[in-house]
Amino acid sequence: MERAARQVVAALFLIAAAARAQSESAEAAKAAAWLRALPAVSRDAAHFGVIGGVSMVHMGPQATDFIRASGPGAFYRNAAMVALARQELDRRITYAEKLAAGGLTWHRDVQNFPWGMIESEPGTMSFTLIDHIVDSGAGYVGTVMPYAGWELRAAGYPATADAMCTRLLTEDFFYLDFDHRMDRFKDAAAWQRYLRILAERYGDRVRYWQIHNEPEGDRCGLFRNDVAAFVTLMRDAYGIVHAACPSCQVLQGGAGIPLWRENEVGGGTFWRDFAAMGGAQYVDVIAVHYNDGKVDGGSIANFEAQVARLRELLGRNKPVWATEFGVMVDFGGQFHALPEKDAAAWYVRFYTAGLAAGVSRFFSDAVSFVRFPDGTVLLPFYVNKLLEAKLGGFTAAAKVADGQYRFRVGGSDRWVLWNGVPAAITGTVIATDMYGNESAVNAAALAPAESNPLIVTVIPPRRRAAR
Repeated sequence: MERAARQVVAALFLIAAAARAQSESAEAAKAAAWLRALPAVSRDAAHFGVIGGVSMVHMGPQATDFIRASGPGAFYRNAAMVALARQELDRRITYAEKLAAGGLTWHRDVQNFPWGMIESEPGTMSFTLIDHIVDSGAGYVGTVMPYAGWELRAAGYPATADAMCTRLLTEDFFYLDFDHRMDRFKDAAAWQRYLRILAERYGDRVRYWQIHNEPEGDRCGLFRNDVAAFVTLMRDAYGIVHAACPSCQVLQGGAGIPLWRENEVGGGTFWRDFAAMGGAQYVDVIAVHYNDGKVDGGSIANFEAQVARLRELLGRNKPVWATEFGVMVDFGGQFHALPEKDAAAWYVRFYTAGLAAGVSRFFSDAVSFVRFPDGTVLLPFYVNKLLEAKLGGFTAAAKVADGQYRFRVGGSDRWVLWNGVPAAITGTVIATDMYGNESAVNAAALAPAESNPLIVTVIPPRRRAAR
């Protein structure tokens, strides 16, 4: 009997191990047991969110192809096509639940509330699908882009011949493809009415509203050559959102231009001009973009410069969100700029630098944490949990030197190191690697590196004596 019980237990262990092997990458499977079992933090405490989790772009190819060919209005009149889109969104909502298990409960995309996809025809609001997404329980950032195909056509714009605009119509702006127009809106009253409806309808569930996306561009309806118009857009949006929802917060379209080169690149002075024209008063949360990690790994110095310059221009005491961030991953969860292990180390380093610089929330490609559609968990998923466990709730942070950051957590100093060990760290410390493996070691034996960043907890003297 006892032998049979042992055999059953062994069989169950093998089944569990096989299931884990299918649901985790080889690198993720190395994560420490305590880290894997750690519950996710609450949504409001979470520092990490995703791009590409669940939004209006995730209706599936059949629905989006139909919309391209026949337009949003015809789509909503086709019950079968709407049902197909809802099925695809349900798959994404299930995927979002897997992300949430790692504390990735915030979702932001360029097209969270696309005007021409929700107000599919003048005065015709279609909330069926967006209600389903918002009610799914994720922390949803209300990114609102002022583009509607019917409005652009009525404004008298011809079909676009611009190569960049045409490319964008094949991506997130699929709902404009039927009218094949992408330019600055002209009917301000219609746009403001739409935003007011959104803020009144969703203000109890959507607390953050982002107006536009990388407005420093010079084509496809962007504002590089008319900064004053963007100030006006932000002023109007700010007033509308706060009137409908006084507790809501407004983000400006994320700053994507490299501000460490602001005097060298086209559009580099956009945010300086925006601030000089009084635009900063219409921003509650500063949105910064840093996408160089998706190209070649990027530079922490440049990321820190991007954050510092935006805070200088738009408000040193305001929250900062990195609304585009991370390393390049394809939809199968394959990393490109860096292998998975190095990508996880990248996240440790850049999250650390961002947190110390004042960033309180980061949005990276969802597939760098959990693959879609198979749901395989990748090592950066556990990096998120690790940093929440070790740095969450920190009360102070400082960059001491390149690759050396000190955080004050619960009355103790916790360091994140990848470039040497500060002289201030001595004696026995607790070192945690990016897999969550912990060990008590002498500080002299620490060997942090870019590929092996360490979180080091300094043991207070009284605890050392007790040992």
